[in-house]
Amino acid sequence: MRGVTAMVFRLLTLAITLVVLASRPASALPTMIRIGYMDCASCHISPQGGGPLNAYGRGIDEAQSLRAQDYQPTPDRRLTHDVRLVLQEQGTWNGQTGTNFFRPRLMYRNATNLSRALRVSAIVTAEGADAPRPALSYDPAARPSTLFVNTALLHYRPRESLEFAIGRDQLPSGVNLPDLAIYVRSRNRLGYYDAPTQLKMYWGAKRYHVMPFVYTAGGNEPAGEAETGGGTLAEFDLLGHSRTVAGLTVQRGTASNGDRRMVGAYARVGFGRWGVLAEHDITDRTRNGPTLAAFTQAATYGQVFWAVREWLVASGIGERLTVDAPFEQRLAAGKAEIAARLSSQATIVVGVRFERNLITRRLAKTAVVQTAFKTVK
Repeated sequence: MRGVTAMVFRLLTLAITLVVLASRPASALPTMIRIGYMDCASCHISPQGGGPLNAYGRGIDEAQSLRAQDYQPTPDRRLTHDVRLVLQEQGTWNGQTGTNFFRPRLMYRNATNLSRALRVSAIVTAEGADAPRPALSYDPAARPSTLFVNTALLHYRPRESLEFAIGRDQLPSGVNLPDLAIYVRSRNRLGYYDAPTQLKMYWGAKRYHVMPFVYTAGGNEPAGEAETGGGTLAEFDLLGHSRTVAGLTVQRGTASNGDRRMVGAYARVGFGRWGVLAEHDITDRTRNGPTLAAFTQAATYGQVFWAVREWLVASGIGERLTVDAPFEQRLAAGKAEIAARLSSQATIVVGVRFERNLITRRLAKTAVVQTAFKTVK
């Protein structure tokens, strides 16, 4: 009971602090599809998103906050960088037991133009608490680090619609959600500490973009898990108004301990104040051991979101995971979440998640508050 009381106290303290100071990291989420942003390239310096904003993106960032005001974007600079403080308090209860987890995180993000066509980018994180991808019976956890280089890339952009990047980063993903704990990310090696070395290309136009990539080990994988492979992500705006995007992703990876072959389909749809994000991935896997184990994993994600205000977005989320024998798992999860962008520098996200093990019938309940502050617009 003391653990629950401490959890509630911390949640209230974080919420009150935000109101007084007036935070999920303030990134261009896939929910931007509802106002006609097909992908991340319009607002982010990197077309994959997740890094510093360009001049246009900084204006949109301010306009979509609670304190929205007139903003004149400054020209893109040679050096664009920011510092972010992210605080997450999470409590999970399963039957009569419960655990609390507080994770502070300090991030430095940088994009530096070397010329009109060349730039370098980096994201370095100092961790207050480790949060590795969970170890599974068929997939060990990635190796955590107190100081972790999430991104270190050299970019070459010969023209606006074409870019090549080489270095260390997360692999491209379908709906590109920031929550790395969801099944379509955590079970597909897209967790926080998964940052392989890769070469990728972004080729885009008004109604489509394609992102092929090849990759190899990032250096922090457990023994036998250093994976080499490649894949492609491709998506198309079905109706031509940048609000109905459907995509396909394929990937193949090989490692000493086993191989993966994944195919997935996803969609981002938005009109006015509401929208839908959906993804379904099927992965055929093998695990090497005394005998070869071959099995299939299927992960499904669905989210309906509603912009109560431009700065306030509520979501209902459903998930499903199925893993075949000999590593059989059947999980279903639901989540309610609300995200408030109080300013272009501060955001708060509050969520409650329920996960049911369909084999054991056990129910786990999780409450999360995440706040984020950044130093620059």
